[in-house]
Amino acid sequence: MDGKLTSDLFRITELGASHDPEPGHCLAVEGLHVHYGAICALADVSFSIGCGHCVGLLGQNGAGKSTLLKSIAGLHTRFSGSLTWRGLPLASVRREIAYLPQKDQVDPFFPLTVRGLVEMGRYPHLGERGGWRKLDTEVVDTAIETLKLGDLQKRRLFQLSGGQLQRTHIARALAQEAHVLLLDEPFAGLDEPSQRMLGEVLRELAANGRLLMVCHHDLKAVPELFDTVLLLNRKLVGFGPVTEAFTPEALRAAFDHPPENVHV
Repeated sequence: MDGKLTSDLFRITELGASHDPEPGHCLAVEGLHVHYGAICALADVSFSIGCGHCVGLLGQNGAGKSTLLKSIAGLHTRFSGSLTWRGLPLASVRREIAYLPQKDQVDPFFPLTVRGLVEMGRYPHLGERGGWRKLDTEVVDTAIETLKLGDLQKRRLFQLSGGQLQRTHIARALAQEAHVLLLDEPFAGLDEPSQRMLGEVLRELAANGRLLMVCHHDLKAVPELFDTVLLLNRKLVGFGPVTEAFTPEALRAAFDHPPENVHV
């Protein structure tokens, strides 16, 4: 991508669908415990992070990465601990948080076009006014342009490639005016050009004030994609800037069988 993405993101800001990083825009997780019956999925997880970051969630299968995202997204309601955004309970600021599940959890045959899915991002805002306005159309148009989906907006979801479908979901999050984007393995199954394009999109979104939390399994790509890492092994075993927290010691704590040939 080029400077067009950055300029379009600033245009979304002008339309009211973004925000400048502010000190009060902080996601705080304190003492989070999640159980599935007798199985402990997450134990005493605590961290806080402000907007303007792209955070890589790292850990082996079953480490609790998806559980953490779903808890923040409000899809898990049986937990103990505190989850807040801007100092407010997450339940009161749901429209500022967008969850993008793994591709295999999305029904590609749901009868929607690209534009129809992006328009769904405006639905949380319609209740306040009771109708669709010119501003809603402008925000949707700009989100579609930003993710380079203009030529695809009339296509059905099942006609999209994996990378195009991921960009469509991110466009919906932009139209929603989401400040926090939770992405569960968004790079899985994408070819190399699609991975590069998606990586550039995520970095630009963080640079323009969003907070992104991304489950990811390709450790070799971590320094290129993320500025912050959070390593889980059912509990928090590492958290901080990539240059400080992405260490051999943290990888050994996060993986029962640490991957080899990973440059840290």
